[in-house]
Amino acid sequence: MNNFSKARDRLKMCIENMRRGKARYCEGDYSDAVFRIQLAVEDACKAILSFLGIEFRKTHFPSVIMGRILSNRQRMKKLNLGTEHVRYLTLIISYASLLETQGSMPRYGWETEERIILPSEVYTKEVTKELFNSAIESINYVIKFFNSFKDLPSDLLSVVEELDKVVFDAVKELRKG
Repeated sequence: MNNFSKARDRLKMCIENMRRGKARYCEGDYSDAVFRIQLAVEDACKAILSFLGIEFRKTHFPSVIMGRILSNRQRMKKLNLGTEHVRYLTLIISYASLLETQGSMPRYGWETEERIILPSEVYTKEVTKELFNSAIESINYVIKFFNSFKDLPSDLLSVVEELDKVVFDAVKELRKG
């Protein structure tokens, strides 16, 4: 499997989780919506890492890896990324990190000494909408990142285009209320 096919497959997983996140949001299952969009953003970031040929272990914090790469001059020189790419990566990291820091809270809640605060108590419609907006911003920059490369393989380009449509649909849904 090459870098392009791994990036394509990660973006496909991102699409699946964005769709699931939107569906859960519409159903009022806000904690699961957050979990799904968190996975979507992680997969979008991992798609970029794969595309760039960067090997990584399983992680729920791919934006941290991206940040380390941006701060490593030798690595950046090898990648030969332009100013535009660096700007996109920086913006992706800033939005993605907010979702990544949710950790396991969307699934398991927040344990205190007295009780466990349920995910449904943490993730209200308003909180979820804000996190969804961060996911959309991050993924929009992922789309711009990929679209800034000329001559993407057609199968990867078609997945990027599909992701753009999925994000557009999510934006429409969030605007409804």
